[in-house]
Amino acid sequence: MIRYIKLANANKRDAEITFKSLNPKSAVTMGFVSGEQVVNKRVIKGTSSKSTQSLLSAYDEQPTEGVDFKMQLAGRLSEDLILADPEIDIELTGKFIDEVSRVYINEDQKPVFRINKIEKIFSPTAELKEERAPKYNESNISGENIVNWTGKLMPKAKVYNKLVFAKKYQLKHVNGLTYDFLFDMAKELADKDALMMLAGGASGKEPLVMNDGGKPYRALLEGRIKGDKYCLMLHLTDQELKPLPTN
Repeated sequence: MIRYIKLANANKRDAEITFKSLNPKSAVTMGFVSGEQVVNKRVIKGTSSKSTQSLLSAYDEQPTEGVDFKMQLAGRLSEDLILADPEIDIELTGKFIDEVSRVYINEDQKPVFRINKIEKIFSPTAELKEERAPKYNESNISGENIVNWTGKLMPKAKVYNKLVFAKKYQLKHVNGLTYDFLFDMAKELADKDALMMLAGGASGKEPLVMNDGGKPYRALLEGRIKGDKYCLMLHLTDQELKPLPTN
């Protein structure tokens, strides 16, 4: 499926262009000496009746004085794991499966049918700041939305130790006019040897959401040229690198 993005340049002129993922599959594949290809299969790793919690709850023991009861049960289970294989369901463990569906379970490992999702927001020091209902993000890169240049340039030489890029896409023209449009962008960025920060949304300052229900990302545009050829790459990041505390 062709995906579109509406991009504006420094002069606020916009055009709808296409983009595609730049996460190619590895050219190296696994195989046997005979030349046959390795085929990946999904298998059942374990069952709820053989989970650690279920195995611990099966012991009929009384707490020993001066010993933590959880550690007492853990020690008993450790011994059984060494002497036998109580965690393996002989009938199901290792069985091949095709189609799977996600099922939510409670602490007793029983299926639940009504759940309330909670999004937890943590500070850079791993402290819980807020709990809230998950926010559904709508795509803001096409249609009535325009992705704008912010005017903020980041030199390439300073990017490698500041940001962690999660995804990248190549922007492509759809006709001769959009070729000129994108080529000029790529040339300007290549000449400045820098990345341009992009933003979208109604305010023109919001992170980009590439698809409905997706995560918001800060975006930077990189341009390269070679003769009359160009390459525009959209880099997405949601992580920032910071130095470790010295104290």
